[in-house]
Amino acid sequence: MKPEHAATTQSRAWRRSLLLAALVAVALRIAAVFALGALQLAERGDIWRWGHEPACLAQALLDGRGFADPWGKGTGASSWLTPPYPLLIAALLKFFGGLNSASALALHVLHALVSAFNCVLLADLGRRWFSARTGLVAAWLFALYPIAISNSAQLVWDTTFVACALTAFLCVLARDDGSRRWALVSGVSFGALLFLNPAPMSLAPLAALWLARRANSAGERVVRVALFAAAAFACVAPWMARNQAVLGAFTLRPNLGVELRIGNHAEANGRPIAFRYHPSHVPEELALYRQLGEVEYSRENLSRALGWIRAQPQDFAALTAKRVMLFWIGESPLSDPRRSDGLSPRGDPSSWVKFASYLASGALAWFALVRWRGPRGVRWFCAAALLLFGAPYYVTHVSERYRFPIDPLIVLLSTCALVGRRESATEARSEARS
Repeated sequence: MKPEHAATTQSRAWRRSLLLAALVAVALRIAAVFALGALQLAERGDIWRWGHEPACLAQALLDGRGFADPWGKGTGASSWLTPPYPLLIAALLKFFGGLNSASALALHVLHALVSAFNCVLLADLGRRWFSARTGLVAAWLFALYPIAISNSAQLVWDTTFVACALTAFLCVLARDDGSRRWALVSGVSFGALLFLNPAPMSLAPLAALWLARRANSAGERVVRVALFAAAAFACVAPWMARNQAVLGAFTLRPNLGVELRIGNHAEANGRPIAFRYHPSHVPEELALYRQLGEVEYSRENLSRALGWIRAQPQDFAALTAKRVMLFWIGESPLSDPRRSDGLSPRGDPSSWVKFASYLASGALAWFALVRWRGPRGVRWFCAAALLLFGAPYYVTHVSERYRFPIDPLIVLLSTCALVGRRESATEARSEARS
């Protein structure tokens, strides 16, 4: 067989396998919607219990009250979340006649499709940074990844969309050709990611360094970084201007102080304890929120949180260490008390599957970086991305879904740990035979 024909045959087989992985991903996620009973809350019609802040903001949009009322308590204009995901939910609620099993199923089907597309993006990223085999295996692992299936089938949050958008942004960076045009493309991609959810903002310095290192001169580095920053800012500036006009703060989201407060106090354990310190659960906090407004309320929370941190530095350090552990290891079902249905996690097989997946993927990702054999630039980028993405949660609070946007990269690195050793062994045997 001629080399050209063999390469074409391999390419077709790779694409067929990738298509099959995406189809399997969709099928597993839609099946999980029914297996996990994800439509039951929607059938009850309780918008808050079903979808929390995204759904309440969507309901306000549907009712003609604008982007407002994140807890369904009539609190007025808000910027608690950025608008794309609540707008999507509002569109589905309108099309399907409100909150019901049909609108909920439509949302989870979209989650399944987006998660499957993430498999495709992951394969492309793996092929560019590592090898075609690594990318394909990563796509299959993500298709079967229990946490990805659970998030897609159960959560009414933007987590699946943010993970896909972040993987898409990494694919854009991987294609960087050193031109000014591509710096603009990267900036638009990053700005769209931030507009969807500002959490990946911590990756901005890393992305700027990646673009700068591809330039040929100091002047060109400055130009590329400036183009990237300007394009990203142009994507989010209109929403920030709206928040300045309506809420009095030129920001994407004003609630950092609240997140810091609910994670740092005498009863904190690293997890969010919203029902004790959050206006969605505590009447006194809700009354203060109404009195001060969203922006000032967050500033007041920030002041309370910083006051506690200054007064209890050792407790804050211990909590930070606990949050780092929770972010990378998760919490064993033997000690995890959180179950809304009252069932102990230690007696629930799905809790053990989730914990094992969470722990194994994180550990394998760092093992791959320690035993790295690929391009050094990609190595430092991946290591810094993993560290920086988790940084805001190390000082506030941690939940499994907070790590998920970076999980596709973690799965890719885990694949390198599993596949890379076999590829290296195969190459060594080939060299020995030669």
